[in-house]
Amino acid sequence: MSLAEKKIPDRFEYQSLGNHRFELYRQQSEIVKSSFADDVHAGLISRPKKLLPKYFYDDNGSRLFEKITGTPEYYPTRSEKEILIENVNELREYCSNTDIIAELGSGNSEKTRIILKSFMSSRSKISYMPIDVSDILINSSHDLLKQYPALRVTGIISEYEPGLSLLSEFDETSKLVIFLGSSIGNFERHEANDLLQCVADALGENDYLLVGFDLEKNIDVLRKAYNDAQGYTESFNINILERINRELDADFNIDEYKHKAFYNSLASRIEMHLVSKKDQQVFIKSLKTSYNFEKGESIHTENSHKFNDDSIQDLAESSGLNIVKTWKDKNNYFALTLFNLR
Repeated sequence: MSLAEKKIPDRFEYQSLGNHRFELYRQQSEIVKSSFADDVHAGLISRPKKLLPKYFYDDNGSRLFEKITGTPEYYPTRSEKEILIENVNELREYCSNTDIIAELGSGNSEKTRIILKSFMSSRSKISYMPIDVSDILINSSHDLLKQYPALRVTGIISEYEPGLSLLSEFDETSKLVIFLGSSIGNFERHEANDLLQCVADALGENDYLLVGFDLEKNIDVLRKAYNDAQGYTESFNINILERINRELDADFNIDEYKHKAFYNSLASRIEMHLVSKKDQQVFIKSLKTSYNFEKGESIHTENSHKFNDDSIQDLAESSGLNIVKTWKDKNNYFALTLFNLR
């Protein structure tokens, strides 16, 4: 059964794409824009200033992130891909009854292809449900449909929690939810717990969750990964200010902010900041508000927490999940952990 045959919440709108194998549901734009404006205002009046990393991923931010994943310094994508290539068939055996593969933060779905290829080799039909805030999932889904003639795609352009509410409509169907790229590390620990509990609420007793975790490692390796020589991470960080300028009619002078990324050993995380190069004031027209910045003052834009076996276990227990299996790459840089409900 497709979503079209179910009751869709009012906050979503259906978009026809002229392909019977591709449904698309989008969180209403008025809700998204209002949330963005509210979160930007709250972040810029807080002390210290902050912006939520989920707002990195407009179309331009998503493209920049794909460039980051291809840099020599950025090991997570290569490490995770290595794990998938070596272990995807074992993953398929654990999830032998899966009918739906849902993905949080799908991006260009490059690593997802490894999973789809394996699962579709033993099943005639699989449905793919990417949940992403960016329209990038439309192009990647079209590519997947060309590659896999038996595949059906239900794309959901929204934040994770509303998207998961649609996924929960398929309570009678066996699902594998995948959350790759160590995106879980962008959340504070209590937020990560809340998100995984939200995923757990959408799972049934025969469902599974696969999560990527970036592991604790040499600090120099971490530092280089977030300060690549080509400057893509810097552009990715700065893009959030460009998005505010574009969507909220602000007047950030992009040249007067610099990218800063460092490892906070006490919190076991990389922090990304945008640092003001001088005393300055920014006016956001849509909010009718000015915001003052002192020289050296930063906007905290992202955390990327690093994990170990104990912290992954703690997160599972606090989220009502059970660890089924963990796979790691040869360098022990990265882990993929498969969960089910307790």
